[in-house]
Amino acid sequence: MVKGIKSKQELGVRSEELGVNSSTSEAAKPITSFLITHYSFLILFAIVTVITSCSSIDCKLNGSVYCRYQLKDQYLNDVAFAYPLTVTLCDTDSGDIVVINNESNASAIDLPMSHGNATDVLKFTITVTDTIVGEDTVYYVTTPHTDIIRITKTNEPYFESIDCAPRYNHTIEAVQSSHNFIDSLVINNKKVTNDASKENIYIFLNSGN
Repeated sequence: MVKGIKSKQELGVRSEELGVNSSTSEAAKPITSFLITHYSFLILFAIVTVITSCSSIDCKLNGSVYCRYQLKDQYLNDVAFAYPLTVTLCDTDSGDIVVINNESNASAIDLPMSHGNATDVLKFTITVTDTIVGEDTVYYVTTPHTDIIRITKTNEPYFESIDCAPRYNHTIEAVQSSHNFIDSLVINNKKVTNDASKENIYIFLNSGN
């Protein structure tokens, strides 16, 4: 046989080898395609999960921080107002806002503080009902008694998450009030941070209220 020319048997064997390799390559294509699709889906699922978890952070609607007022007696026992209480936030951006309306047996009171004002003004009103006994009938006369409270404070922005607007913590610097039925106010905890376990301001009433 001339050197360099392969026999039919050799050509047949080579052809069979090529056939085997070709079929193996064709069989691998669906597996490769499946792996690419599968891992692409997992990556997409992970991205969606991260985005969803970030956007589901429980951001407070208005970012307000609440100051807790606690009514006390002279022995520092918790007591309640003997008459219905109404509390109004004064001079806000939306005008005067009633936040507590004629509530009976009020004792611990949580009231929002403004975000940017240096001083908050609140109006506390109790409604006293007097009974007047006439000759033939009984009359009930209601009389409102109002005190104005002023809270001087600082405002410190606090970021809970980059997805949420900042809330504002506060430091109470001074408290003042008129004295129609309130005897005095005492700062118990000057840091206002929405910690419900901390009573920020004690309210002491005049005797008889």
